[in-house]
Amino acid sequence: MADASPRRYSSPLRAEQAQRTRDLILDAFTDLLEDRRADDITTREIAQRAGVSQPTVYRHFPDRTALLEGLSGRIGTRMGMPGPVPVSPNADDLGTRIETMYRGADNVAVEVRAEVLLNSDPRWYAEQTRRTSAAFRVAVAEAFPELDGRQHAQIAGLLRCLGSSHSWLRMREEFGIPGAESGPMTRWAIELILAAVRRGDLPDLPAHTDSDTLRKDTP
Repeated sequence: MADASPRRYSSPLRAEQAQRTRDLILDAFTDLLEDRRADDITTREIAQRAGVSQPTVYRHFPDRTALLEGLSGRIGTRMGMPGPVPVSPNADDLGTRIETMYRGADNVAVEVRAEVLLNSDPRWYAEQTRRTSAAFRVAVAEAFPELDGRQHAQIAGLLRCLGSSHSWLRMREEFGIPGAESGPMTRWAIELILAAVRRGDLPDLPAHTDSDTLRKDTP
């Protein structure tokens, strides 16, 4: 008896065509994000700019989260960094990896700027962004097992801010410092912080309690 189940067919040509369509959509989304808020951009506008239909956009990117993931993935690939910055839980590598990220961002400045503008809204954080933050926590916890979880979070948060594309963009656009300069500077700052932590030279901070947790309406 013949198998009545539908057969899936795929070919290199079809995959190439699909990738070309995805690139057109991401190009259009990037262009629109240059001077628009993500919330103000419609799928119809993306489709018109890309020269495809709205159903085609939805087929490749069913929601804004998928669009951001696609944009993040393309940036990482073009920069040669498809994973979180601290790929291995080794805090000693952080400065070097972040310097590489800053330098590479200059080569895809338009895409990185678009991602920063979209990713500045916590509602649209890319999964890659969350994985990178988690990787920073792991790196700090592995490097300083003698510290408690709250201290790990404090240090990881500080290093994450220094090593973010938001910081790269601010240095570039507000101070006129490209990644070729801000990368080494950021690496220097990170290495100073890690050296201070190893010496036990930590700031005196008030004890943290559950009541200190930021409220949702905190600006």
